[in-house]
Amino acid sequence: MPADVVVREPSAADLVDATEPRGLRGHADAVAEPRTAEGVAAVMRWCYERGVPIVPRGGGTGYAGGAVPTEGGVVLSLARMTTVRAFDPLLWRIHLEAGVHTAELQRIARESGVRFPPDPGAAESSQIGGNIATNAGGPHAFKYGVTGSWVTGLEVVVPPGDVIHVGGAARKDVAGYDLRRLIVGSEGTLGVITAAWLRLIPSAECALPVIGLYPTVAAGCAAIEAAMASGIVPAAIEYLDAATMRHVAPTFPIAVPAESFAVIAEADGSRAEALAGRAALREALAQDAVAVHAPDDPAAVAELWRWRGSVSLAVTTIRGSRVSEDVVVPLDRLAEAIDATIAIGARHGL
Repeated sequence: MPADVVVREPSAADLVDATEPRGLRGHADAVAEPRTAEGVAAVMRWCYERGVPIVPRGGGTGYAGGAVPTEGGVVLSLARMTTVRAFDPLLWRIHLEAGVHTAELQRIARESGVRFPPDPGAAESSQIGGNIATNAGGPHAFKYGVTGSWVTGLEVVVPPGDVIHVGGAARKDVAGYDLRRLIVGSEGTLGVITAAWLRLIPSAECALPVIGLYPTVAAGCAAIEAAMASGIVPAAIEYLDAATMRHVAPTFPIAVPAESFAVIAEADGSRAEALAGRAALREALAQDAVAVHAPDDPAAVAELWRWRGSVSLAVTTIRGSRVSEDVVVPLDRLAEAIDATIAIGARHGL
């Protein structure tokens, strides 16, 4: 192996991802930690020639088991590939390696007045390569799309060990097959992503959230439909059901009526755009609401999103454990899905 590749014994953390609470645990013969794309290619060539399975690994925050080495072999960690190769804030683009953490990318962009909108969970531990490999989303995907919408170019190591480049820094690159979109979301099955060109946008001047509290699931889902019909595209829109709110209500900024269903939406843009958007969302969410909270002070807004970010940990702390899943439900059947999920939980004592 090249000198830039560290090979070591697997640790317990190398054999699991966020599916560990469901009992998914793998086994591996070794962990390889390259520092360069050429090092990744060398590992792949060695494994390809010997028929050894490879499992690429980022931050291990995925819920699909993609980072778990169920067939043994070599875990190929991208954790040491953390170089920002180029950053052009005036051209709204950045070129960085797969091991850069999401939070680090967001910090770099924010300090220069630009923004990388995708915000998948576990930003401090998730890595850009894994976000691209899984086409990760996040609360702001409603308006801004998932990670793949912001990828303009990729560096990828493909079997038997070749480094290829698809797309690049240009915002428009439409010649030939769109291999970039083929690789995004392929979860390491077509190749190992080692670096990416990402497009950025100017930071929003203002982002203003609105939260409505409702007495029933039906009322909350009707409010979501009203918000979507308001003519405003929310930067984020999501809900917390009554069981969740029961656990986190004590830390909510205002008093929460018992058994409340919460809907969170956010308007962003210039100050004028955010104010107009918030007014429209507030009007829509006020329908059948027992309370509406719309903070304006930046500190109060930040506190609200910190509260939202703490919900998962609070539920885990109170209940002892949890199992998370990502699902997709047509909006017109959302209330049905929520009610059915709660009924299933009740049958199993969950």
